Amino acid sequence: MPELPEVETVVRQIRPRLIHRTISGARFSVPRQLAPQTPREISVAVRGKYVETIVRRGKFIGIELTGGTLLIHLRMTGRLYVRTARKIPLPYERAWFDLDNGTDTLVFRDPRTLGTIRFFPAGREIGPLVRLGWEPLHDDVSVDDVRAALARRTIAIKPLLLDQSVWAGIGNIYASEVLWAARIDPRTSCSRLSRAQVERLRDAVPVVLRRALERGGSTLRDFASPDGQPGSYQREFRVYDREGEPCLHCGKPIRRIVQAKRSTYFCSACQKRR
Repeated sequence: MPELPEVETVVRQIRPRLIHRTISGARFSVPRQLAPQTPREISVAVRGKYVETIVRRGKFIGIELTGGTLLIHLRMTGRLYVRTARKIPLPYERAWFDLDNGTDTLVFRDPRTLGTIRFFPAGREIGPLVRLGWEPLHDDVSVDDVRAALARRTIAIKPLLLDQSVWAGIGNIYASEVLWAARIDPRTSCSRLSRAQVERLRDAVPVVLRRALERGGSTLRDFASPDGQPGSYQREFRVYDREGEPCLHCGKPIRRIVQAKRSTYFCSACQKRR
């Protein structure tokens, strides 16, 4: 699933092509991706609406229109890009938002049809965003705030990082990468982290995510930016998907374990349990 760096890459690339444009019409081929809304409801809601800006919140893309917000989640295989009439449509395109010049179309492509599209009228609470936690790239979070959030939790720190109500946008890849950078064993209970560990964690989260963002995110299978380019951060993974390979810090082999049905990668020498 695209995580914060990948979703932010999408937003930054499509923003200049959509901002100040008007949506002239919308079409959808997989109605369940819009549920509980219908294709007609969303088509009517966005037709004639002006694109004011495009933002990211966690892993969500918000296209803010006059009169409301179009909220998109890419899930596992979703892609969002602007296609001109001259280009050949790609397989698995599921939604089309025609733009005012008559040639450009914002396209949502999703082979596995797991992505979601919703419209929220202006003034209405956007439910999926209410539950999200800190924004790693923007929020200035104190060590005490992080300690307070973690002190109430007894689960291991790695699964906790996947909980979008703490830090929004971190997924399985960057959770492992962040914990290696912070030198924290992924199996450590949140409530048992020392102040020094929490401070290293607080500092590592934005550093790792910004580094990945500078590389256009990570491409393991499906992700590509709107311009069709894969991310390159996977070439710089410290631990993720490197089971048995030497740690870049100490040379010991990287281990892989399963936590909450997800693979976790770490160095047992650098990330010792305390």
